[in-house]
Amino acid sequence: MPRICLQARRATPELMADLERRGLLRRLIPSPRCCSVPEGRQVVERVELAAEGTGPWQMLVVACNRTKLDHLAAHGDAESWLFFADPASKPLLYVVATCGVDEFRAKIQEGRLTADDIIVLELRPNDPATSYFTVPGGVLHDELTYPGPGRGPIFYVPEPSLMGHTEIPLTGYEFEIVPA
Repeated sequence: MPRICLQARRATPELMADLERRGLLRRLIPSPRCCSVPEGRQVVERVELAAEGTGPWQMLVVACNRTKLDHLAAHGDAESWLFFADPASKPLLYVVATCGVDEFRAKIQEGRLTADDIIVLELRPNDPATSYFTVPGGVLHDELTYPGPGRGPIFYVPEPSLMGHTEIPLTGYEFEIVPA
């Protein structure tokens, strides 16, 4: 069984901007227009709108204490991540594939998956630059935390309630995630 060592990276504004440029997430950062709204005015901007066929939005709270990477999943529409949490909780590991579902599935089936195909972000809660973002539909991802004692991280996910879900098992691979 191939063993792949994945190096977790501390989520930084630069790394998040790179992932955004690559279409793997979209940060929830107020626009310059919102940041400079004059007194007495209000600015409303749409951040995300669910596709018509995926149903109404829902808000989920997720308590995560999983430590083994055994699958990645993609949804049929965007979902948002809001990591408002106790700063004393264990880090949240956001795992994201760097290629699309079909290519990723082929790499697994052909035994060609490498550490370059997966990014692991070590997220800390309540950081305006890294803790709030959206994941486009079709992007493979999962969430974990490190093994050991401590409270698992808790985060919120507003998402459509009827969207599809594709799960790709990581059968035949064993992963080691090294802390940032």
